[in-house]
Amino acid sequence: MSGDRTFDYVIVGGGSAGCVLAARLSEDADKTVCLIEAGPRDRNPFVHIPATIFTLMRHKKLNWRFMTAPQEKMGGAEVYIPRGKVLGGSSSINGMVYIRGHRTDYDDWAAMGSPGWDWDGVLPYFKKAERNEQFGDDPLHGDSGPLNVTFIDRPSALHDTFVAAAEQLQHRRTDNFNGVEQDGFGIHQVTQKGGRRWSTAVAYLNPARSRPNLHIVTEGRVTRVLLENNRTTGVEIADGAARRVIGARSEVILAAGTIASPHLLMHSGIGDGAALSAQGVTVNHDLPAVGKNLQDHVAARVEYDSPSTVPYGISLRTLPRHAVQAVEYLLFRRGFWSSNLVEGGGFIRTLPDLPRPDIQVVFVPGKRGQNGRLIGWGHGFSTSAVLLRPESRGEIRIASADPLAAPVIDPQFFTDDRDLAALVLGYREIRRLMNSPVFEKFRGPELMPGRDFDTDEALSSWVRNTAGTIFHPVGTCRMGNGADAVVDPHLRVHGIEGLRVADASIMPTLIGGNTNAPVIMIAEKAADMIKAG
Repeated sequence: MSGDRTFDYVIVGGGSAGCVLAARLSEDADKTVCLIEAGPRDRNPFVHIPATIFTLMRHKKLNWRFMTAPQEKMGGAEVYIPRGKVLGGSSSINGMVYIRGHRTDYDDWAAMGSPGWDWDGVLPYFKKAERNEQFGDDPLHGDSGPLNVTFIDRPSALHDTFVAAAEQLQHRRTDNFNGVEQDGFGIHQVTQKGGRRWSTAVAYLNPARSRPNLHIVTEGRVTRVLLENNRTTGVEIADGAARRVIGARSEVILAAGTIASPHLLMHSGIGDGAALSAQGVTVNHDLPAVGKNLQDHVAARVEYDSPSTVPYGISLRTLPRHAVQAVEYLLFRRGFWSSNLVEGGGFIRTLPDLPRPDIQVVFVPGKRGQNGRLIGWGHGFSTSAVLLRPESRGEIRIASADPLAAPVIDPQFFTDDRDLAALVLGYREIRRLMNSPVFEKFRGPELMPGRDFDTDEALSSWVRNTAGTIFHPVGTCRMGNGADAVVDPHLRVHGIEGLRVADASIMPTLIGGNTNAPVIMIAEKAADMIKAG
């Protein structure tokens, strides 16, 4: 694209939400749409082969590879936060798990000041997005949407053992985490089709590419939203040392994600006025809640070595098997390389009187590699306990007046003592599960944390100092009304005309599950709101 141009809608961020918005808004042939993505097109083959997720989690070109600020309650640890930097965004690099959360999560949103976002208000948009190969005729699922949802064709044989161990502890078996009851253990459904990743770039954007009213910009870094008299007029894009402008006649929609959307607002002079002034940014609109309310799913894992080659892993004994599996995938798109590696899990309540599950269990039937990679040398398996609704709240800040400088990401993990207490309870339960007699023939030494960590004090210290996340940051452009909100229930930025945010940053609270499906729902609902005016 050369020179400056103007469109009816300018969408910043070509990720999970942005691709949905671009496809839906360009359905109106009378409206022009420009989608701007900071990363490249999704041409890298690793994006489309599910099991190569292990290369994407730290990919230097397709991943922002953020790190948090040192966490005071974690001994100063810096926690890794991957985010997609490619068309499809994090839906092009994530674990493809399709879990919507608990229905009461959305009722909570409505009760906190966002009418229309209760379960009955969001379910039609989940269904509109979804084409479920197994549950399409179920009243809770869709059968004709762009987003293909299915089970992988051949999960690891270790999953039968995993679910049997859960049943021995009196947990139920389930075949649908998005059904009437969330509690239980089973296999995840995934966003795949024909053994390939089905990102929003593939599901939504590719069918819309040929529309003459849709323009797609890749490797375009937006540096600020342009304002005149508290109304958006477009955006500025970094082009080497120069800057170019993309104008917006109707709206600018930020879909850059929980980290980048508030960062962009702040560099546009929209945020906490005192904090912006201190960094040398001209204040255009004092909106203190921008960047606040950061939440993520903090997790801790237990890991075992294995004498068996049934668990996934890389070893001399399995090299011939890997060669056969590669040929099988090339010819038939099935087998190991169609696995998302995080194939199954569960939801549990750590206390019997809880109204809904508070811990998600994630099972990886393979040996973890260095730096948190999902597959490494040798054979083993691991299970993580994930705290679903943390009480701790963090923030995103700008580091300087330079819009290209990385943001300061400060989740403030474990600043609320309730989070550590609940996670330790969940951790004890997954450790009990992994020590079930049915795992005996697969279970070798406990690698993490090790048998010496057994008391409440030792486990609390271990969890606090080694926890990570499962990469679900939300909340930094909170939806609602009042001083703690950034956008209203129609996702319009308070006090600014022609500017909306439609991504995970608008979530008032974390949902009890994986966040990709809810982000797609948010974008579907936002598109209808925008079309309605």
